[in-house]
Amino acid sequence: MTLPTLDTRRQLPLTASVFLCLAVLTAYGYPPTRTCEPIRSDLCKGLGYNETGMPNLVRSELQSEAVLQLQTFVPLIQYGCSSQLRFFLCSVYLPMCTEKVLETIGPCRPLCESVKSRCEQVMENFGFHWPASLNCSKFPLINNQDHMCMDGPEAKNYEKNHLLNSEFKGKVQAFSPSYTHPEISGGEKGTSIGPRSQHYGFCENYKMSHFYYYINRTRRCAQKCSADILFTHDNKNFTDIWVAVWASGCFLSTLFTVLTFLADTSKSRYPERAILYLSAAYNVYSIAYITPLVIHRDEIACHVDSQHGVSILIQEGLNNIHCTINFMLLYFFSMAGAVWWLILTVTWFLAAKLRWNHEAIMRQSTYFHLAAWALPSMKTIAILVMREVEADELTGTCYVGAHSGNTLIAFVIAPSFAYLLMGSVFLIYGTVSVFRSGSSHVSERLDVNTVRIGIFAVLYTIPATCVLGANFYEYFSREQWLVAGSGSRPMVEFFTLKIFMSLVVGMTTGLWVCSSKEPVTVWGKRWQSFTNRRRKNLPLTYGHHGFSQKHVIMNMSKRHPFKRGSETVV
Repeated sequence: MTLPTLDTRRQLPLTASVFLCLAVLTAYGYPPTRTCEPIRSDLCKGLGYNETGMPNLVRSELQSEAVLQLQTFVPLIQYGCSSQLRFFLCSVYLPMCTEKVLETIGPCRPLCESVKSRCEQVMENFGFHWPASLNCSKFPLINNQDHMCMDGPEAKNYEKNHLLNSEFKGKVQAFSPSYTHPEISGGEKGTSIGPRSQHYGFCENYKMSHFYYYINRTRRCAQKCSADILFTHDNKNFTDIWVAVWASGCFLSTLFTVLTFLADTSKSRYPERAILYLSAAYNVYSIAYITPLVIHRDEIACHVDSQHGVSILIQEGLNNIHCTINFMLLYFFSMAGAVWWLILTVTWFLAAKLRWNHEAIMRQSTYFHLAAWALPSMKTIAILVMREVEADELTGTCYVGAHSGNTLIAFVIAPSFAYLLMGSVFLIYGTVSVFRSGSSHVSERLDVNTVRIGIFAVLYTIPATCVLGANFYEYFSREQWLVAGSGSRPMVEFFTLKIFMSLVVGMTTGLWVCSSKEPVTVWGKRWQSFTNRRRKNLPLTYGHHGFSQKHVIMNMSKRHPFKRGSETVV
């Protein structure tokens, strides 16, 4: 049986009637409910309400956006100009929400005026005005059934007279533009501003805190670029000369090694080929150290902060393209060189212990290149994404972990230790296994070149261990160097030793190549080939005393017109 259907023209009025009925029921009998969400900001938790709703009283549509705006007031909250400030700001940016009330519930006007009377002067001393979005006239005067608002906590006793007590007056005077620090002027030329106004008191736990600026964006204290905090001016000048000498030596040595390998590619066989890539990595690594000597170090390590208008030591790296490139060259190729040394130990183990030939090892070269270039690439990208590129005060280069101990141990110490440990295991196991077979058969099992490669791989562990030790020294001692009241300074000898040991690996590749007859043979053949090619291209000429290079007597490709039989007369 077929069910009856309504005509289309009758369906439209019926649908409209249904919606009209629902609207009437909603308006009179079933009021709509408001959607509330839990407060996600730790700053605004525990204030007497746990849920908020968007948009807030400054028209932010998302809670994440409101939390970000709220963070800009953290220095003012922690300074303590008003005990009611935190509640007031939270009630504006994350107002109270309940499903029984359609509107968000913010602060009452007396709460706003109380906070403003105490904090507006402090903000003006910082160079900021009271925000228009916090205009007190927009908030309800009292909490009633027509306009709901929150009175907030009671003001402290010393705040009720609306006057600053003597302690607070002293703080304001310390922040006032007329105050000048006896040692340094915190602002740019033409300004006289106290050190607390540049870091809001957040950097007072640092030694020489008047050289620091608190950056709201990063919520960290940044060092003034021209300041000598951990190292003296003489330390930096000596380090520049030290870096110039050893970086130039590393560059020339590694360049000679690479060119020697490329001059005769048939000699480049595994495990020896790993030394070629290691040398190429350290060649670029040395260029990164030379760069701050060619380009002024301030152009790499510093940038002008828009908040304070002063040049500070870089903390994020991405603000300066020179710093970013310098970091990529230093970090990527130093890690790539460490991985290629690990690959050298693996291939040496395969050749010395397992007796793999070049062709067998060569078939695994894809995995070698994947490990050597992909691992450093992933770590480099991760550091850039995390914005952890930092400038070094001593050398003027950009690296990771120059100011943060966590990033130093995660991206420098941990991987370097892992590569060194794994490579040492292959060397030890391979050496012990070979000599266990009997000393009389060692010379039969190993050729001279394999022994030389093994010695080079072992010698690499000495500078790598020294660099690792210097990094541990910096990691465990940095807080002691920077804490206020501490008279300790880092020993610059550790850092200059670290620089030397990090560059000497590249220099040893040139010494390793020169320890054999290969450079003499390769470059001798190249020179002989060059001279033979030059002789072949010289024309035959004749002068008064026989052959010379002034007059061409004949072209050997040209035949004389007079012939006798099959002969050609010249």
